[in-house]
Amino acid sequence: MAPKWLLDRYQARALVVFGLGTIALIIGAFVGTNALDHFFRAYLAGFVLWTGASLGCMALLMVNHLSAGKWGLIIRRILEAGCAQFPLLFILWLPIGLGMNHLFPWTHPRYDMLPWDAQRIINNKAWVYLNPTFFWLRWPFYFFMWWWFSSTLRKWSIQRDQDPTKWDYQRHLENRSGVGLVMYALTMTFAIMDWVMSLDATWFSTIYGLIFLSGQGMMALAISIMTVLLLSGEEPIRSMLRKTELHDLGKLMLAFVMLYAYTSFSQWLIIWSGNLPQEINWYMNRLAGGWMNYSRFLILVEFAIPFTLLLSRRLKKQPGFMVPFCVGIIVVRMLDIYWEVEPSFLSHQNQWSFNWMYLASTCAIGGLWTFFFIRSLKSRPILVSYDLQLEELLEPEHATA
Repeated sequence: MAPKWLLDRYQARALVVFGLGTIALIIGAFVGTNALDHFFRAYLAGFVLWTGASLGCMALLMVNHLSAGKWGLIIRRILEAGCAQFPLLFILWLPIGLGMNHLFPWTHPRYDMLPWDAQRIINNKAWVYLNPTFFWLRWPFYFFMWWWFSSTLRKWSIQRDQDPTKWDYQRHLENRSGVGLVMYALTMTFAIMDWVMSLDATWFSTIYGLIFLSGQGMMALAISIMTVLLLSGEEPIRSMLRKTELHDLGKLMLAFVMLYAYTSFSQWLIIWSGNLPQEINWYMNRLAGGWMNYSRFLILVEFAIPFTLLLSRRLKKQPGFMVPFCVGIIVVRMLDIYWEVEPSFLSHQNQWSFNWMYLASTCAIGGLWTFFFIRSLKSRPILVSYDLQLEELLEPEHATA
């Protein structure tokens, strides 16, 4: 088991962050012009950010079961704790459903304020997809699928440690993970279409889900690396964490940074080359006025700087570098989702101003998510006790590490 006193310390801090963020959100919802609209936008961004953390943990867990890589042994329990938060996120979605009239232009009353051509596009989509009833029906389906796959993997993982000869756990974990990755990609894409893409119901992108997939991988890896390093000062992580596995996790983070940059640039390049009015407006809203400089800043902090730093073999093995780096990745993910959400609203197309409520929602939802995440970590051993590659993990460092 991980040291309870250390986890209790971080859990108490998470609860304080949750309390402060929640108080700030409640005050912001009633103070200022269009305060309630800003509240729901910020809440949506925070919810998407931390739901992506759980989805990324689930996806990485499945990838590890399929690849049987040693990099996942040291963080498997952390990934399992991350993807155990879907029941909490299921409840946290409710404010979005209740406040959908403040968010989505295809709901009453904002729908009548749109231009005629936009109304015609939404009318064509309404009977199939963009209608409030179907929107509410999709919500439990997404979370049920995510909870079912993640809870099954968590249950089999702990059962294998208790009695590894009872069942062919490895084969069943691989089979469930293979199907689960396909379902994850499909359901996550549709969920992102519901919660983010439909903020501009006239725009579409076939690569949009993959962009969020790579971002969720970055988020999950950042949480996993930061957690395992914060626990590495005490047993049992101190004896088990080798620089080899830490270097592997750093390389995996580099891969996701490159994937995110590639998919984001591909989307922009295709839309720019097509130059179609129904597609380019989404980028025009994010490249006008002060948003242009904000977009350049995101390119710098979400790709150029992380990519350059992670090229260093030495830095990827340094806990003193990786912990603040992972904190920076989480902050940058929040800034990126702000860029995805805020310019979708007509009153903010040509100006940039950062709304502090986005930070408050990140702290509120993130604090609560972290509290239950740590509670899940404390409920089971922090390391697996049976795995085919566990013996190799116990070997001394190799000369090339």
